[in-house]
Amino acid sequence: MDYLELIPKPAAGGVNQGIHAPSAGFLEQLLGMPRDSFTGDCQPPNNPTFKKLIATKNVGPFKATGLIPALDSLTAVFTDVKAAVPDLYALLTSNGMLCCRFRHIGGKNVPPPSSHSWGTAIDFLLDGKIDIQGDNKVFRGLGILAKFFNAHQWIWGAAFPTEDSMHFEVSQELLLKWKDSGTFSP
Repeated sequence: MDYLELIPKPAAGGVNQGIHAPSAGFLEQLLGMPRDSFTGDCQPPNNPTFKKLIATKNVGPFKATGLIPALDSLTAVFTDVKAAVPDLYALLTSNGMLCCRFRHIGGKNVPPPSSHSWGTAIDFLLDGKIDIQGDNKVFRGLGILAKFFNAHQWIWGAAFPTEDSMHFEVSQELLLKWKDSGTFSP
């Protein structure tokens, strides 16, 4: 299968069913601010309380730095991907997870901070290739990957108003489940 084949982005309502992307305000309320100021450039967190919630872990095909329960969830997603689609799994690399910065939309830096700032989002490359944001096309492999992420309550960015199919993030519902279970405590 050609995982790099560009196909049209999914129809509205075709992905992310029953889950929602958390807003920056929701993330701030739940986890606090990761740092005291933001730009369009990637910066590390500087809030000592928040930094206790972050780790670096081997999640399967690579190491990632992010919110600890998000890393654990990512590992579970990749376990499923490796078992079902090992040739797709072998193509996966990351373009980053924890990166305190404003959102990047259409080549511009736009406040509020990106969900990457809290280590709850990750961008993927397939075979070293980046899927271009905003062209309303997605790599076939990312569409396959989205089914695994949605099953674990992660949002796929292909459904965003400006399509961002390389982007996956923890849903608001999963974050609330972690909060309610005491998984983290900022």
